[in-house]
Amino acid sequence: MKQVFNHFLVVVAAITTFTAINIPVVLGKEDLKCVSQITNKPGNLFSKDCIPNRLWINPDYGLEYGRLMRIAIKAAANRDDYDTAIINFSRAQAISGVRDLEVRRGLLGAILAKALQKNPVQGYSPSRMWLLVTGEFSQGG
Repeated sequence: MKQVFNHFLVVVAAITTFTAINIPVVLGKEDLKCVSQITNKPGNLFSKDCIPNRLWINPDYGLEYGRLMRIAIKAAANRDDYDTAIINFSRAQAISGVRDLEVRRGLLGAILAKALQKNPVQGYSPSRMWLLVTGEFSQGG
């Protein structure tokens, strides 16, 4: 039963991730193509080597917003501390509002990674899910 629940969780996560990434595409605001950070050639969001652009910290929201975003990104990318990331992304969202796509993408990545920490699924790691949703990865230290 636990394995069925875990597979269900992955399916829900995949649908949520697909929707979050592709809503701007459906609205005509973005293209499906991206530059693969692995091959440095044009790729597609549906290819396995195409990682989304890293989270953008909008300077228009102020210094506190930027500080919270940096804390959240470092916590998730460098320490796999998704609880801290969720808290700080939520605080940043209180400043920027619910329409800030970067905060929503960070929250989604942290929530999915946290879910995989609690309920591991073979072939998926929390850090890999974080990378695929946010484009952020550990830079050491």
